[in-house]
Parts: sequence; structure tokens; C-alpha cells
Amino acid sequence: MTIIALEMKSAVKLFILFLSSAVIVLIVAPLFQKGCFIDGMLYKTVSYNYAEGLASFWNMKFTDTSMTFFCEQPPLYFYLLSNFYKLFGVHYLTDRFFTLLLFIALTVLLHLILKLVFKKTQSYLLLTYFFLLAIPVFCWSYVNQVIEPLVCVFVSLGILFFIRFLRTDKIVFMILFGLVCYLLFLTKGFQSCFIVVLPLSYFLFTKLKKTFFLFSFISVGVFLLLIIGSIFMYIPAKVWFECYYSARLVLTIENVGNTTNNHFEIIGRFFSEVIVCLGIVVLLILYLRIKKAYPLVFVIRNFLANKLALALFITSLFGSFPYAISLVQRGFYLIPSFICFVLALVIGLRRYWTIVFCGLERIDKFKLVWIFTGMVMLAAVFYFCFNLTAYKRDEIKLKDIDKILPLLQEGETVIIESAMWNDFSLHSYLYMAKKISLSVEGKESRFLIKVKSSTNDTPQHKINLNTNELELYFIPKTLP
Repeated sequence: MTIIALEMKSAVKLFILFLSSAVIVLIVAPLFQKGCFIDGMLYKTVSYNYAEGLASFWNMKFTDTSMTFFCEQPPLYFYLLSNFYKLFGVHYLTDRFFTLLLFIALTVLLHLILKLVFKKTQSYLLLTYFFLLAIPVFCWSYVNQVIEPLVCVFVSLGILFFIRFLRTDKIVFMILFGLVCYLLFLTKGFQSCFIVVLPLSYFLFTKLKKTFFLFSFISVGVFLLLIIGSIFMYIPAKVWFECYYSARLVLTIENVGNTTNNHFEIIGRFFSEVIVCLGIVVLLILYLRIKKAYPLVFVIRNFLANKLALALFITSLFGSFPYAISLVQRGFYLIPSFICFVLALVIGLRRYWTIVFCGLERIDKFKLVWIFTGMVMLAAVFYFCFNLTAYKRDEIKLKDIDKILPLLQEGETVIIESAMWNDFSLHSYLYMAKKISLSVEGKESRFLIKVKSSTNDTPQHKINLNTNELELYFIPKTLP
């Protein structure tokens, strides 16, 4: 038994080395590169305003000329990131470390969850992270700094409190679960509160056991009381919610800004993102059927018999399918539901994953595997070091902005063409650099920025800066 334990410990080290390499290449290295997805830049700009004292919790803003009352998303994410800016300064690396901290927080919470389910958690934690890293949009969400990584933290916290209740029956975990649902609402809105389905589905699978009905009733009650108390009884919060309702919820239901014409596209996206996870499960089932003559029906029965795994699976579907109601669908909306889905696979097939772990023990004995994994880790570290100054997006735009910025004064408004108004990345980059706001009109503006390919008539006072995408023009005061 001691020899087996030592071999398993060695195999775990090999798996850790491999997954660490994957995390560096897929998340850490691109996260610290320059440039950011438009949503991520928008969120950072809103947080920056709060950090600078230019906004309040219920009255966020984007720039002085665009979304001056920002109610597109709830305020909690911006509040947390802004405090990170206050502590460590407004630098492009600061928010990267904030996102990395969310990744670490998720790791800790997943460890605590699995510790309540398994006696030995290391192998199952590594398997969980292997599945998550195999989901492309999961890695993408951290690299591009959207709000979903924070939602994943709160979803995992909700799962942890529910499992703690299963082990202790303490009412405090009902209250804490309701509080987590409230925090989820403050982070991403009602759609992120799908975790309330977890105790409800578990209640159904336990033949309507009174304890779990009580859990659902109290936790949902706490959630609703917190919303009513803070949103509808506090005027600034009520004003924000009315704006959020009309600017976000109503327009989403009416499919304004739709990204697809098919309501069921998001469902296909859900299963396409977890194709690697499902593929490994299929291979495991085929191995059991062919090598062990183990019937498929037994695997299904064992999964269905695990009430926690089944409840997590149902919850993951509820976290995904409601987006099909709207035609405004994006893949990263699904990320929190993948936490439930992966945990369902790991917990529900717990007795069969030992076959995978035994396979790792056999591979671990080959020195060539260790050499290869070590080389992969070394290559990942070199990849990180040599790509720190690289751009993951907007390279040309950012280099042009670096040439334009020295001529602009902090806090001024610059004119742009109307066709450029929806380029919110440009808004964000200029505002985060010098609080420069953009407008399509303004008599007091000194400069005009336009795209080089534009054919619109402009004043012939071009400033030659050898830019590639953007052009800067001086506007004399004598011009109307």
C-alpha cells in the first residue's frame, strides 16, 4: 500500500507539472500581454472611474461623453476591481493580477468542494482543472477579463455552502447560500443566479425531503429580501435598477443587438465547448465495456444514483439553456454553468476515474515522459517570458495611440467620425490613459481623430505621426 501511495504521489506531481504548463500557455501568458477584448476594456474603464472618485457604487460611468450613467451591468465587479486599482495603482498589470487572483480563488474553492466529497482530493482537483482547461471559452474568459471569472467564484462558493449544509444541516449555510445568490445578482444580474436550482433539484431527487425544501425556501427568501431591501428601498439603487431593466433586460428580451438568428445556437455552443470532456467520458465508457465487459447501463445508473452529481448536472443546464430565450448570445455567458457541469462529471463518475489515475501511475514510470513533461514546462516558461511585451489584440491601434497621446491634454474631448463611435476600445484606451473623452461634435475640441481609410471630408490640418490606422488632425479655433 505504501508503494502504491508513493507511485500515486509521483503521478500527481507529473499531472501538476503538465497542467501548470497548460495554465501558463493558455491563460497566464496571453493574460499579461497588451490589448484586451472590448467588453474587458469597457469594464476596466468603468472601474477606473470609481477608483478615481468620479463615480459611486450605484452611479457608475464609462466616459464623460459615452454611457455617463453606466447601467449595462451590475456594479459589484467594478467595485472590487476599482479597489484593486486604489491599492496597487492604475496600471495595465494591476487588473491582470486581479484576474489571476480570481483564478486562484476558484482553485481554492474547488479544492474545498472536492475535499468535502472525496477523502483524497488532489487527483480529482487536477482532473477537474484538466476538464476546465479543455473548454476553450473558459481560458478565453480569463485572458480577456470579462465578468464571468468572478461569477465562477460565487457559483463555486454557493456549491460549497450547499455541500457544507449536506454535511452539517446548519441553518447558517442556508443564509450564506442566499447571500451568494444576492452577490451573483450584483455581479451579472438575474441570469447568474441559476445556482438556486441546485437545492431545488436536490430536493426533488430526495423524494421531496422536508430539509431541502426548507433550505430552498430560506435561501431564496434571504436572496429576495436582500434584493427588495437594497434595490427597491434605497433610491440610488432603485434608479440604477430601472435603468438596468430598460437598457439591458428589456432590450435583451426584444433581441436588440442580437448575435444570432437561432434561439438554439447557444445550446449547440454549450455541447461544442465541452466536447473534449464528453469525448474522455465516452472513451472511459468504451474501455469499461470492451476491457472490463462493464455494461453502459451500470455507469448510467451509478451516475443517476449520485444525487449531488445529478443536481449539479441539472443546474448546469439551467445555467445555459435560458440564454436560448434571447438572440443576444455569447459563448462566455456559459462559463459559470461549466463549473457545475465539470463537477457533475467528476463526482458522478468518481468510481471510474480511478482507472485514469492508475493509467497515470503506469505512464509515470517512464523517464521519457518526465523528460518530455519537463521540456514542455520549460518551453511554457520561455513562452511566457518572451511574450510579455507582445500584443494579443489591437496592436496597431495601441501603437497609434502611443504616438497620438503626447499631443493631447488630460481630460480633454477629442472629435471622432460618427462611424467610429461604437469603437469602445478606442474610447477605453484613450480614457484610461489620460481621461480623454470622444465625441462626434464639439466646438471646444482641438483635435480630430479619424480612420485612415475614411473618405469623409476633413479639415486639411493633418499632423504627420507615421501612424498606421488612425490619423490626428488639428482643429483651428477659426473653424466653425
